[in-house]
Amino acid sequence: MKTNAAIRAEDLAESLAYFEDFLRKKGFKITKTRLRIAERALSASGHFSAVELWSSLGDRGASIATVYRTLELLEEAGLVRRCNLAGSSGAVYESYVGKRRPHGHLVCRSCGRVIEFVSRDLEAKLEEIATSHGFCLEEVMIQGVGLCRECREGR
Repeated sequence: MKTNAAIRAEDLAESLAYFEDFLRKKGFKITKTRLRIAERALSASGHFSAVELWSSLGDRGASIATVYRTLELLEEAGLVRRCNLAGSSGAVYESYVGKRRPHGHLVCRSCGRVIEFVSRDLEAKLEEIATSHGFCLEEVMIQGVGLCRECREGR
């Protein structure tokens, strides 16, 4: 699991402080293990599974159950998002640190490559559709499945 070098240290520190405050307000203990898991998840580059996150921690006393519980808390706090990408076995997660805007995914059904994109036009159209149906849109998840350029060209 790679870390995202593009994440600003200030953004990561702010997100970790927000998570600590979230835990306090919810009555959860702030443990070194939870914070280590949160730091690794929030600084992750791209999408990752709970098992990949757990493996990246090494043998430091964190159980896979603790990783799953911490990911649930991070998701509840709005700091990570769980995605079910086509071709993935189970859920994957992505950090929202540094990218608060909704975005979509293009998933290659051959190699599994995931391309993220943002489209203001698409967001506006979805809002328009939701409003026309009297629907209050809270979250948008857009996913396209097909073949990436490399797989189409047979590389």
